Amino acid sequence: MNETVISTPQPPQPDAPKKNNTVIIIAVVAGVVLCCCCVILLGAWFFGDTIIYQLGL
Repeated sequence: MNETVISTPQPPQPDAPKKNNTVIIIAVVAGVVLCCCCVILLGAWFFGDTIIYQLGL
């Protein structure tokens, strides 16, 4: 005889407390912005004269 056991649904386990990732997110965003600013400044430093000449300023 095959008996089918019907189990009652388990209540959801409480989630583990989430870690605060705000500091990591801010650090990553600040790093990306800093790198972008450095790239723009280096580009202006190396190619600034050429750009100004091409614009006729």
